[in-house]
Amino acid sequence: IDLSQAKVVVLDEADRMVEMGFIDDVEKILKSCPKKRQTMLFSATLYEPTKKIAQRYMNNPKVVHATKMVDPAKLKQSYYQVTPRFKKELLVHLVKKEKSDLVMIFCNTRQATDMIYKVLKHNSIKTAPIHGGLTQSVRLKTIDLFNHGKFQVLVCTDVAARGLHIEGVSHIYNYDMPKDPSDYIHRIVRTARAGKHGLVINILAPRDQKNFSKLVSVHREFKIQKEEGP
Repeated sequence: IDLSQAKVVVLDEADRMVEMGFIDDVEKILKSCPKKRQTMLFSATLYEPTKKIAQRYMNNPKVVHATKMVDPAKLKQSYYQVTPRFKKELLVHLVKKEKSDLVMIFCNTRQATDMIYKVLKHNSIKTAPIHGGLTQSVRLKTIDLFNHGKFQVLVCTDVAARGLHIEGVSHIYNYDMPKDPSDYIHRIVRTARAGKHGLVINILAPRDQKNFSKLVSVHREFKIQKEEGP
């Protein structure tokens, strides 16, 4: 492909390109583009690897930050430690017990998402799943129904953690702890928006401890309170 006439280059989801290892391919493409061009970079987070890409390929760029929608003072974070066999039971108990508006439950895999969806449905909780295995049209329809309160609980992978505008989410449950601390950030900012309170609940089995410890070491400013199991 001849890129010698390219006038504009857009790097969207730059942080994800770095995290997923695509950036080497992107840099090959950038080197084939004219040096005299407009380059725009969009990123949910600006950690060092993403900043380096900006420094390397952008010429005196103007930095524009979106207004922060989440109030940290109104966001409570907590965690429970359980054995693997009681993880699903605790989730069902909390979803039924907690007084909540819309609820999002995050899982790390499609398989876990479908499994939790079936468990909640079996317990008479109005819910729907969303993950990358579903078509775009199905995902959009599900989000629209969720936004309009047609069901209360959305079980999802990180495909729902970015780029979606969902109002009225009061509770975030992390059934699985994400491997990357930045994914945790994307998950929890779905709540405590526009002046409302929000609650993040992490359900930790032994297999989640490594990811949880990594999160706590990276984000020492977080106050994540331990809760006693029912």
